[in-house]
Amino acid sequence: MKRFLALLAALLILPSTAMASEPSIVPGSNINVVARDARIPVTVSNPSEEDVEVTVTAVSNSFRLEVLETAVIVIPARSSAVAELPIKAIANGPVEITVSLSVAGVQVGDAVVVEVNVNYDIELFLLVTFGVAMFALIVVGVFRTTSRLRKTPIE
Repeated sequence: MKRFLALLAALLILPSTAMASEPSIVPGSNINVVARDARIPVTVSNPSEEDVEVTVTAVSNSFRLEVLETAVIVIPARSSAVAELPIKAIANGPVEITVSLSVAGVQVGDAVVVEVNVNYDIELFLLVTFGVAMFALIVVGVFRTTSRLRKTPIE
């Protein structure tokens, strides 16, 4: 009976130590996207003793954001690396992206949900606002200069 309990305990402990050495996604903060095309950074850590090639896959839960492709990175032993996933913004609003890892086609670790706030039109809006403000300043400057030149007497 003692041997059976020791075997059962060993089997329960072994998977947890194996899982602790798998690559995993480091949780991050919310991401703001202000352009139509951007890259979402995902930090992946590798606690094992050897280099690991990981495929980072993301799936959007909304039509507002499209993940264009997966990223394949090699993570050195006992370190972390950043994978950049290319995305395309389609509409404004909050989006959740589910990010997962796979090694040699087998999913490892738990999937992580990343919250993304999409404001892709803000870049264009700020450029247009800046352009209109500059044009208005030039028009006011030309108007002031011409009105002052008209008021000065010719000698």
